Amino acid sequence: MLLRISLVVAIVAGIATFLISHLQVGPKIVNLQSELSMTQNNLAQSEEARAKAQTEAKEANDRADRLDRELVDTKDRLETQTARANTQEARANQREAERDEARRDLTETQRSLAAWRALGIPVETVRERLAELVKANLAIAGMTEENRVLLTKLTQTQNRLNVYEGESDRPPDMNLTRKGKVLAVDPQWDFVIVDLGSNDGAVERGEMLVNRDGKLVAKVRLSRVEETQSVANVLPEWKQTDVEVGDEVLK
Repeated sequence: MLLRISLVVAIVAGIATFLISHLQVGPKIVNLQSELSMTQNNLAQSEEARAKAQTEAKEANDRADRLDRELVDTKDRLETQTARANTQEARANQREAERDEARRDLTETQRSLAAWRALGIPVETVRERLAELVKANLAIAGMTEENRVLLTKLTQTQNRLNVYEGESDRPPDMNLTRKGKVLAVDPQWDFVIVDLGSNDGAVERGEMLVNRDGKLVAKVRLSRVEETQSVANVLPEWKQTDVEVGDEVLK
């Protein structure tokens, strides 16, 4: 009998303990379930907000890329239009200058025409005289060239005559038409090649000075003369320093 009473008491105590525990833990479970639900809702809202923010960021990046491309295109078009404008402005300035020059030429022509009219000379007569002047200039140029050739031949003949008469030591006269340059140098045999020939008035045994920066370098004597260039020997007694390619050669 006592055992049954103890068993009943234990069962009642367990039930009481269970009820007490359920009464204490139940509100906590409800609170935890409520907090879990709120957390899940907040998480869902956060995920939705994050997805929305990502979508908006992607759209913003796309807009920024599109604006960058449009800016580049606009810049290219602006540079193209600026270049075209500069070209048009340069052409306009050139045409303006040409027009001013044409106006000046027209004014000068009108003045010249007025002067000719004041002289009472017909235009045909002026044309005939101009044609005669052109012919005369051509004839003068031809005679000048012929005289130059004859003078060169005369100088060469005189040089040969000097040799026969024992005056070979005296250098012949030369009428050079221009200054020359040293084209090549042979330091071993001490001769040079210059860009002056018979077409420029050079003759064999003629002597020329070699200058560099306005200073005397040496004196050379032509040993062989061709039409466009000549070979010359460096005279030892006149040599100040070595002759170099590019040095100036003159009479």
